Amino acid sequence: MDRRRLCVLLGLLLAALAGCDLSGQYEKRYQEALQSSGARARFDLQLYDTGLPIHDAAQKPSGVLVRIPKSFDKENSKSLPPTDPRAQPPFLALPGLYYAYERQLDDGTGQNFMPTYVYFAAVPKVDDKKVEQKADALQASLLKPLAAAFPGAAWADVQLPTPEGKPITLKRVRVDGQQDFMNLQTNKLEKKEGRFDLYFIDSPAHHVLIAWRSPKPQGEKYFYADSELAMGTVKSGGG
Repeated sequence: MDRRRLCVLLGLLLAALAGCDLSGQYEKRYQEALQSSGARARFDLQLYDTGLPIHDAAQKPSGVLVRIPKSFDKENSKSLPPTDPRAQPPFLALPGLYYAYERQLDDGTGQNFMPTYVYFAAVPKVDDKKVEQKADALQASLLKPLAAAFPGAAWADVQLPTPEGKPITLKRVRVDGQQDFMNLQTNKLEKKEGRFDLYFIDSPAHHVLIAWRSPKPQGEKYFYADSELAMGTVKSGGG
């Protein structure tokens, strides 16, 4: 056997032993796995590991789970029951409100704290009187006060990243504009430029609503990105 043929055979043997993929598929899969692990790490860094179950006003489970940002911790956050005046957005009464979380965040300077919110609600598709609640009728009833407060408000399908690397499509209304926020240091309402995102999620027995609200400085610094990460973790099962 000449030296050239021996070198070729040795090269092929080493490639096989090393698990080399001459077609490039191994490298492609490796890069995809690397990107997926990086994306998942971001979710794990910003969000709680387990999903929060959402119930309706009668405490019946909707079957929907969502991982919320770690900024809503026990030490600095407050759980607001439906009877609390701050539990609802000031411009929209969410039907079937379960409760809301309130967390003060600064504007990026370590000062000027204002509250941010996440709201959870679920509306049974069939109520106790056997009356069916259609999705399009509920969406229209939610949109009416939003459009009155924020002209141009509309439902739209949005794609959000997921920990698994495949996007999820959800229905959302996003409005930006002047909103009332309670300054918890002065106990006075203040008008602030803010954003409100309302998501509509289908589950077997409920229409589930998850909403996020924040002043713009707090949102741009912390809140907006984390809320979209959270919505990418939504799971809808039996309920």
